[in-house]
Amino acid sequence: MKRLSVILGMMALAGGGVFAQAKKAPAAGGADEAAIAKIRTAYQTAVIGQDAPGIAKLYAADGAELPPNAPAATGRAAIEKFHKDFAQQFMVHGMTITSQKTQVAGDIAYDVGTYKQQVMPMKGGNVIDDHGKYVVLLKKEAGNWVVTHAIYNSDLPVPAPPAPVKK
Repeated sequence: MKRLSVILGMMALAGGGVFAQAKKAPAAGGADEAAIAKIRTAYQTAVIGQDAPGIAKLYAADGAELPPNAPAATGRAAIEKFHKDFAQQFMVHGMTITSQKTQVAGDIAYDVGTYKQQVMPMKGGNVIDDHGKYVVLLKKEAGNWVVTHAIYNSDLPVPAPPAPVKK
């Protein structure tokens, strides 16, 4: 009986800690969530405008973008270069980012959601209607939110490789 009391007591303490933390969470639509939404909108606008420096400025100095089918771009200069190189290969005709959940815990946060974008190869070809999901981690630096890590990937299957050239 004593063992059951100890287990129930531990469960109550653990549960109380979770509920206490839940009460500390900021209300939906708070200032932090609004600031993070502005970053999301700024990213979307910069991508559509193919503004590589504007995208890089949204990241922490040591931030990392983890794009699909490419190495991580770490640091603002590498993030800017990645987006400049992308802009030489593709033109973005539209992008919509939809957050499904934003969670703030003090000076760190995450944002999870989906995206839709229309991209066209610069060397010709059809517009690609892409859609997928993302996870963005953020931190507050000097009172401002910055992206520390962003990863995203398409829901579309990887295209088949070109057929081998017959000799």
